[in-house]
Amino acid sequence: MNIKPMLTRLQSALGQDNLSEQMLLYPGSNSTSSEITGNFVIGYNGSPNSQTALDFILWMAHQTRLATQKQVMVHVVYVIDCYNSLSGHSSSDRLEQPAASCNRSSTEQFGFQCSTETLSRPSSGNVQVVERQPAKSSLSDMLEQVDRVLWQARCLSDEWRGSLEAHLRFGGVATELQQVVTAQSADLLFVGCTDVEHALVQQLIPCTTCPILGIPTELEAM
Repeated sequence: MNIKPMLTRLQSALGQDNLSEQMLLYPGSNSTSSEITGNFVIGYNGSPNSQTALDFILWMAHQTRLATQKQVMVHVVYVIDCYNSLSGHSSSDRLEQPAASCNRSSTEQFGFQCSTETLSRPSSGNVQVVERQPAKSSLSDMLEQVDRVLWQARCLSDEWRGSLEAHLRFGGVATELQQVVTAQSADLLFVGCTDVEHALVQQLIPCTTCPILGIPTELEAM
């Protein structure tokens, strides 16, 4: 999918210069294709940056529906990261040859299975609850928080009269996002990162064929 015309329209609507260049963190290997599958994916955790990303992707989905008369589904993916997969040190050995791990599950990459038992016990060793926040008192508390976050995303989607599908995944963030992108043959992936050097983007690039979009620094948490 050629993402640049869509970004140009967004840039014009916001009155920002060079917005398309700043937002396009990775053009993707299929960026020359004009065919739209109608599936947009966003990594979402309720943070200010991911909220801004959600605003953008819903606007883009709305504009795509108007331009193509084609239904667009926004896949909101919340990953509970029980591997501390973005810290850099827990998977540093595996990142030396990232392309080799693209088709491997989180369990295969990190050497143990992410389970409800893992999530409900206090963080220890290289096991840590999503976003390195303090451990929740129980798994049910964590899931209630996730449900509230995804409910907010659904409400915003309703305002745009769009279609949204929520995915709750357990594992490494990049691995789980990439699996949803592949399963949905996604046109684009939106993340709340501001820089291509972010650990998440660096882990995604070798494994993702669609364009990866992020948040320009001046629009961060706007």
